[in-house]
This record gives sequence, structure tokens and C-alpha cells, in this order.
Amino acid sequence: MWYIISTAQLEQYLDENRWIYLVDMRDRSSYVQSHIRGAVNIPDEEFWGRVGELPTDRLIILYCYRGPRSMLAARQLARYGYQVADICGGIEAYRGKYLEGYGLRTGR
Repeated sequence: MWYIISTAQLEQYLDENRWIYLVDMRDRSSYVQSHIRGAVNIPDEEFWGRVGELPTDRLIILYCYRGPRSMLAARQLARYGYQVADICGGIEAYRGKYLEGYGLRTGR
């Protein structure tokens, strides 16, 4: 099963310390520049080669710049039996307190 969550829902999950696995699918330099605290960086071009690293016992939340690549990945992961969510609007939409890095508010 997969679904789309809002940035407010993500913030609530993070505030509640829910057992999630947050994945930033952008390239490494974008991740270093800014990311959501706690996210693991698995770039889009490496994602399917590293899918074995994903846990099967918790909700996986994916994001990219604006959402289309992570949404496609979420759909496919759901077909493989993972519980997955995609952040609506990607990191471009997130402006919460868990944003980290020197490129804050840019997403890139």
C-alpha cells in the first residue's frame, strides 16, 4: 500500500517519533545542501540497486525535489509489499523545523 502525505503529516510523524524510514532520493550534493533531519540519502539513480537496504517492518517515506520521482518509486515499492508514503510536493514544499543544511529553504 502507498499513499501521499502532506508536509504537516510528516511533521506530525517526526514530532511523535513514529518508527519511519525517511528517504531523500535527490543527488548527494542536494542532500548535503539541505535535507529533512533523519533522512537517509539514496539517490534516484541508485535507488533500485539499494532497495534491499529498506526495512520491511516500518513505514518508508520517500521524497525528491517536487515529488514525481519519489511517487513513482512509492508505487513500485508498494507492489513489492512495502508500506510506503510519498511527501506531496517533495522537499520544495517542506518548510518545517526539521529542515537542515546550509541551503535551507531552497530544496536544491
